[in-house]
Amino acid sequence: MNEKQFKGYIMPLHKTLFAYALAILHDESDAADCLQDAFTKLWENRSRLEEVDNIAAYATVTVRHMALSMASRSRHSVSPFGDDPPDIADSSPSPDEEAEGKDNLAAVTKCLKALPENQRKVVMMSAVTGLSNSEISSATGLSDDNVRVLLSRGRKKIRQLFSLHK
Repeated sequence: MNEKQFKGYIMPLHKTLFAYALAILHDESDAADCLQDAFTKLWENRSRLEEVDNIAAYATVTVRHMALSMASRSRHSVSPFGDDPPDIADSSPSPDEEAEGKDNLAAVTKCLKALPENQRKVVMMSAVTGLSNSEISSATGLSDDNVRVLLSRGRKKIRQLFSLHK
């Protein structure tokens, strides 16, 4: 893959990939760093990209791995407060609320697993990473209408299955 092809295939994904990194890292500066590192890695491995069927998906996975790696490293960094954390009011949920939350999470996870693969993928990209329909369309290669229908059907099925859980 030459520079012109790289600019034509990879660079238009910038906004989508940035949004994806931001959803994982929750910091614009870190997301920008992640994206820069991902583009560098993609450029260094551009000879392999000619063999890839879905370049947008490949780039998305590359950003995901790099963002998760960055997030993991930042969790293990030294606290700015030293050994003494600041005094913060306890706003943690009660044991009952925590148990209900775990039950709901398990139920939603079960509902997601019951979805067909394409619906599950689109719902996860929308709900977890916060990507828009057009960004999901770019990343998956599906049409905007197909993404909209998959999201609608997936959400409807999750509501139905979740209401049976209650």
